[in-house]
Amino acid sequence: MTRCRPAARRCDRGPRGSGRDAVQESTSRRGPCDNRGVRAFLRRCGAARALRAAVPALAALAAVACLAAAAGPVAAAGRPASTGAADTRAPASGRAGESQPVLPVLDDLRGSVATGASLPLWRARGVLPSAKQTMAYAAGSVAVSVIFVESDGSIDKNRESWTRQDPRYPGNRRANVLAQVQQALDWWNARSPDGSLHISVPAAGQYGAPRRMTTGYEPITRPVGEFAYDYRRSDAGWRWQIMGRLGFRHDAEDDSPPPERAYADKVRRSNNTDWAFVLYVVDSLKDADGMFPDGAVAYTSDLYGPYTVLTYDNDGYGFENFAAVLAHEMGHQFGALDEYMPPYPGYPSTGGLFSGYLGVKNRNALRGGTTDLLCIMRGSQETLDAFASGRLCPSTVGQTGFRASNADQRPDVVATQPLFTPGEPVAAAGGTVSLAGTVREQPWPHGVSTVGPPFTRDVSIFVPHDLQYRVDGGEWLPLTAADGAFDRPVEAWTLTTAPLSQGPHVLEVQGTTGLTAGFTLSVTASP
Repeated sequence: MTRCRPAARRCDRGPRGSGRDAVQESTSRRGPCDNRGVRAFLRRCGAARALRAAVPALAALAAVACLAAAAGPVAAAGRPASTGAADTRAPASGRAGESQPVLPVLDDLRGSVATGASLPLWRARGVLPSAKQTMAYAAGSVAVSVIFVESDGSIDKNRESWTRQDPRYPGNRRANVLAQVQQALDWWNARSPDGSLHISVPAAGQYGAPRRMTTGYEPITRPVGEFAYDYRRSDAGWRWQIMGRLGFRHDAEDDSPPPERAYADKVRRSNNTDWAFVLYVVDSLKDADGMFPDGAVAYTSDLYGPYTVLTYDNDGYGFENFAAVLAHEMGHQFGALDEYMPPYPGYPSTGGLFSGYLGVKNRNALRGGTTDLLCIMRGSQETLDAFASGRLCPSTVGQTGFRASNADQRPDVVATQPLFTPGEPVAAAGGTVSLAGTVREQPWPHGVSTVGPPFTRDVSIFVPHDLQYRVDGGEWLPLTAADGAFDRPVEAWTLTTAPLSQGPHVLEVQGTTGLTAGFTLSVTASP
């Protein structure tokens, strides 16, 4: 049976250090390739088969090779340039004795985002995130499992080793990488309007703590997006081996869902966090350009994860900018779109798109946007400048879930309140009053996104807690959970007061999810 696959497409880079591609660059940040190969594949194979066999990896085949060719302009005199011809001046850092090209486009968003396909998404249990929903927005607690990928030489020749020293940055390289990772995590934590975001790496001894994992492949020598030809020629080859060794199996035919989803869920549950994602760090110290063979530099599997891949030095960005590159990629984990010029037709970085849990328009996009602001999602030099100055544009603020509609600056996604539904009070002989009812979390409504996995229902990270009552302004006393614990989005509760004096009394009941709310009821005690 003839295998249906698109013709190979790639864009060759010019000599390293030339600052130019071997093909002519557009001055509008558009790369020289398009996605006609993918469209031809869809026509030949049919949409259903294409989605089964190729999503998420195949859809990015034509795109991923183009990303290295779509370089953005470098800022002049320390200021970001949003229009005009590309500046070929190199960043100050780089490999010894080499000049550097223009900073490449940071990533290729893979999966359904790359094709615009709408795939079935997670269905949450109640309003809590489901096991398949390991990220939705930048609020709550996030665990980042860092995996240092190491070849054992059993399939590919072992070219890289994490034990090898980098003369530019003395010391343990994995420790140096973790320091850069922490900078990126701290950067996002500091952007939270009210401090409600807490991103961390699990400590040594905890599940998901940083670790070195071996594979028979040498990842830096393998393309990222050639899954349709042979999964071993894509990142699935080494990723699947690593996940398998951690006990997480992949689909026999494709990469959807990726095994990292189940692994991230276990990391989340083991560390008692709301969200989690996987960060693969691929060693590229000896590699000539710090890129994968098809031009990928750093990428995230899809909006909301479950995994991100960075090489050690990320081509022209250099290791010293590892934290800034990771911060950009984390924006995708939280639902933010790129804002640079589309590197090929159909790439999701234009102004007419909506993304994120709240469904916010990509208004700061260079193509089709209505604002022109420095932002971490702009890519190239502007990402570095935004990282240095702590800048997020309003579009990214909204797409990541940082948007706060109230003066208290609490993000909308965590500005939720419990809803109480009380029954009728029952006055008993001796002056006690009993009351029963239910309480439920009211998640902030999700918006409508035009790219990425769609949300099918509202999601909250909270369950009602600190449920209590008091009579006539007295001491607050705990409500009783009907099933013994308040640990679900919807709970039944009861209360019975101490004996009260005959006549009317004021009963107050309250609880907390994101915010505290409740109700007041007039009750009458019997003799």
